[in-house]
Amino acid sequence: MKDLIEYFIKEGYLVSPKLIEKLENIDIKEVIKNFNKLKNKPLVINEDVFEILNQDNNPANINWQEFDRARVLAEKNKENKTYNLFLDILKQDFNNNEIFEEGQGEPKIEIELEEGNGGNVIILKNYVDKDKKREVQDFIDYFKIRYNFLKNILLKRQELQNAVSINRALNRSERETIAIIGLVNDKRITKNGNILITLEDPTGLINVVINKSRKELFELANDIIFDEVIGVTGYNGDRIIFVNEIFLPDISLNNELKKGPNEEYVAFTSDLQVGNKVFFEKNFLKFIDWINGNYGNKEQREIAKRVKYLFIPGDLVDGVGVYPDQEYDLAILDIYKQYEKLAEYLARIRKDIKIILSVGNHDAVRLAEPQPFPDKKMAPLLYEFSNVIMATNPSLVNIASTKDFSGFNILIYHGSSFFYIVENVESIRRAGRTERPDLIMKFLLQRRHLAPSHTATLYLPNPDEDPLLIEKIPDFFISGHLHKTKVDNYHGVTTINCSAWIDQTEDQKRRGIVPDPCKAVLVNLKTRDVKILNFNEI
Repeated sequence: MKDLIEYFIKEGYLVSPKLIEKLENIDIKEVIKNFNKLKNKPLVINEDVFEILNQDNNPANINWQEFDRARVLAEKNKENKTYNLFLDILKQDFNNNEIFEEGQGEPKIEIELEEGNGGNVIILKNYVDKDKKREVQDFIDYFKIRYNFLKNILLKRQELQNAVSINRALNRSERETIAIIGLVNDKRITKNGNILITLEDPTGLINVVINKSRKELFELANDIIFDEVIGVTGYNGDRIIFVNEIFLPDISLNNELKKGPNEEYVAFTSDLQVGNKVFFEKNFLKFIDWINGNYGNKEQREIAKRVKYLFIPGDLVDGVGVYPDQEYDLAILDIYKQYEKLAEYLARIRKDIKIILSVGNHDAVRLAEPQPFPDKKMAPLLYEFSNVIMATNPSLVNIASTKDFSGFNILIYHGSSFFYIVENVESIRRAGRTERPDLIMKFLLQRRHLAPSHTATLYLPNPDEDPLLIEKIPDFFISGHLHKTKVDNYHGVTTINCSAWIDQTEDQKRRGIVPDPCKAVLVNLKTRDVKILNFNEI
């Protein structure tokens, strides 16, 4: 046993005691030879790792440092979800890139195609509902989780590395340079026209002031909303900080615009709202004919052949009782039959296309986010398709991974918080409100949260995690809800607000929604070039 331990150490591995007892009759040199083929290596070999890595397949090449952290937590019975996540990933034989390096979510391998064909769809993060009574403490824990995650991002900024707690800041000498990180508790305009923000952390509250003479800083502060987490630097006054700089938990300027090895396409559209009288059925059937390669000009048909994925991020059906007098707008009054009709449309799409569905406020699920997918009893036919993958709202999905390419991470969020952002962020309100979903999505990426304020959306507080955090930087951020087609790029992230397939209703008029219907956004994954097809025209 001692010789075995020494041999593992010599080769750069630690080994668990339980595993050592099982290795007496095994050719260890051959085992180590297989381990050393990995691009990077685990530090500790336990029974789980040994069983997976001793197989003939080529397992996913994960971030072993994060794996070891997860293993330690599992061994201490503190948290085993992340550890089990890594084990699931290791068992796969299709990807050896670090697409799971942050160890977030609960992935589920939905589709696997032959090597080199792409077509893989992996649910990296899906919400799993926890049936428990919510209490006041759950809200507190929920915001603590959010604060700590965003604080750790901000601490990576050189200017904030020496940030102190608010309690310490209150005891510092006047005129001393200082940095703090806090959650926005309050915000108001002073008599002199300056902005006064109250920041909060677990140790206390402090006021910070942004002078109106600092134009760029003042404009940034003017867009700050309640409950978001920011960092500030400045100098200390009498229980107040005079701000020189404001920092957001933003995406790095150096974030890579990832491009794939194969010329294949992903299509994005949203808000079908099947069942409404003003659903553009003929146009949607044109879209289906096109994606099947039977409609459009020669170039459009050639592109259709290369479409591998179709995303529909929410409002799959129009629902029942979503807004007052909705029954007068419905062609299909039965919610079950609405989902049956949706399934009828999806059944017409060729089976080699992977269809990723999410939900929105019109679907037959709770309004509070995160939203689970409709129960099998509600939409049984959707569960029968081999090429349909169902995701929660929000969710994180990886597509197009191969042995040599990590694929693209796609953040799905229907967009219920968008109206709050429109009404409370001055720069977006001035720029066009609901006409500018690109600015809304950029704002949320900068805050690394899908609904930064307590009242931005209805939500279910989870004491263990905040599902609305943007933990891992995506390659694509897609949404719907505003019925407006808008594509942009922010620091390497392609933001896409998708089109709708219904005309304007009275409810939409009241809410200020002017549809831009019957469009599909296509992205070439090899070049990241974007095309928008208008099925009102072709």
